[in-house]
Amino acid sequence: MRHHTLSTVIAVAMLSSTSGSASPVQGVVSGIYELDTARSDNAFKVIDSGTATISDDKRPRIRMRLRKSIAVNRIRISTAGGRVGLAYDAKTPIVVWIGGDPVTWKLVPELVFDVSVEADGGTVALKFRGDDSERTSKYHSVGQDLVENTTITSPLLSTPIVYKQVFRNIR
Repeated sequence: MRHHTLSTVIAVAMLSSTSGSASPVQGVVSGIYELDTARSDNAFKVIDSGTATISDDKRPRIRMRLRKSIAVNRIRISTAGGRVGLAYDAKTPIVVWIGGDPVTWKLVPELVFDVSVEADGGTVALKFRGDDSERTSKYHSVGQDLVENTTITSPLLSTPIVYKQVFRNIR
């Protein structure tokens, strides 16, 4: 737990020290957000439905990997100086330059992703590329809420998995 707290402090410090050379992301409100399950799609059910056509020998492993990668109750997001910092629950934070080279991020030892970020107006899009899937999560603020629209693709899926989650600002 202490490691995660220290990582979050380091990520926030990195975002706070801006060079001023890049403009901040417009429209995404930095803060801490909690999942509003009443206004969100049940991503686990969407994954179960989207993986139903995968063969029985591969389906449990694929479902488990996809579920681990999206199981989020709290998001901390910061934007400053052309960088985006994102922390899911108590996981290691991600800090990446908008439009820059992907960074390697390890969610858990068996789930490692190359993460890149793009900004388009009021939307920040994080792309997670793993061994057998790619996830794009687009974030934008609506009032005090943070809305996430996610698309997961994989050669193993017959169609992309798509869901929406709404997070309410708690700080």
